[in-house]
Amino acid sequence: MKTQLQRPTSGKSRYTPEFKEEAVASWKQSGKSAAKMAAELGIRAPLLYRWANQQRLAAQQGSQPLLRKSERLGEMQAEIERLRAENAKLLEQREVLKKSLGILSETPPSGMPKSSR
Repeated sequence: MKTQLQRPTSGKSRYTPEFKEEAVASWKQSGKSAAKMAAELGIRAPLLYRWANQQRLAAQQGSQPLLRKSERLGEMQAEIERLRAENAKLLEQREVLKKSLGILSETPPSGMPKSSR
């Protein structure tokens, strides 16, 4: 009678971005095969390939590699806040320039003597 192995009930394993970066870096530096390095790290070899590909694509796009959705949202939120502050500052500067243009373009009162040339 054959017995079946059961999968762990914990579901998917989640690895931190730091772990992924270190795993790929150590794999590239060691010169070992992906299978050997994955066995040492306790992960599957295709994960190393996937993480290395993600890092390569991120480097090509100029973004930070392997950021989680929540980290990207936090960065986007910070960028939005910075842009809102910059926009408010520029609107204020524009209003000041409009007011100064109005003051400078006013005609002097007729009761003032003209300057001599």
